[in-house]
Amino acid sequence: MMRLMSLALTIAIFLTVTACGNNKNTSNAAGQDKEASKPETITVGLVNGIPKISVLDESGKWTGYDYETLVKIDDLLPQYVFKYEPITDFQAAFVGLDTKSFDILAVHASWTEERAAKYLYGEASNYENSGYTLKVKKGSGIVVKSEEDLGGLKIALAPGAAVASDVEKYNEQHPDRKIEAVWDTGTVEQQLANLKSGAIDALFGEPLNDKALLEAYGADAFDIAGSNLFYDASKKNGTYLLFNYGSEPLQKEIDETINKLLKDGTLSNLSKEILGIDVTVKPD
Repeated sequence: MMRLMSLALTIAIFLTVTACGNNKNTSNAAGQDKEASKPETITVGLVNGIPKISVLDESGKWTGYDYETLVKIDDLLPQYVFKYEPITDFQAAFVGLDTKSFDILAVHASWTEERAAKYLYGEASNYENSGYTLKVKKGSGIVVKSEEDLGGLKIALAPGAAVASDVEKYNEQHPDRKIEAVWDTGTVEQQLANLKSGAIDALFGEPLNDKALLEAYGADAFDIAGSNLFYDASKKNGTYLLFNYGSEPLQKEIDETINKLLKDGTLSNLSKEILGIDVTVKPD
């Protein structure tokens, strides 16, 4: 009898230990499955300070068309969750991409051959450009009918900006009447102050951004001296997200999502709601 009781106790202990082991394995597997289903964090370096495009206010709330576009993209990609880091220095933004601090760079970037050699551009664009405008001091009397009228002007340029490449090519073709480039990494407020003081003659811009700046800083902030500058219909004229080479799978997923949002009219409606115009269509 004692032997039977001992055997029964041994079996009971063995079954208990086995059951505990199975529960532990089941728990580990469940934890691993939960971890595997957790969305991947994608860090986005997002430009801060372009009115109605992307602005981070004092309360920590983002607003603007580019930001809302990213929100729509994120909503359709449940495998990812976007985390936003504000960018105020254009050059520092690319350092963040170089060091992989950012997975995506969203700085309203135009396409340039030089930049495309180093960084992976998205193919889809939520914003089509129509060339550059030229902002000048209010009442300056400067009129620019074409690129030929730019020679001799002192124009602020951000290093690495797409228009800087156009200016460099222009100067190569016009050695006797160059544009005087003033390299500037200041804020919008600083640039407008330099324009008002006469430290520079002009700033390149875009129609939509100019409209937003006039609303934000007042009608006396600047005049528009020219438009459609350096526009070439045969080139890529949108603004694009930037990635590191090697991030092609992420780039492809996001491009497909942007194209879906373009096709179903989501971005067109978003543009008209926030900007007052549809920037998803190419200019005539």
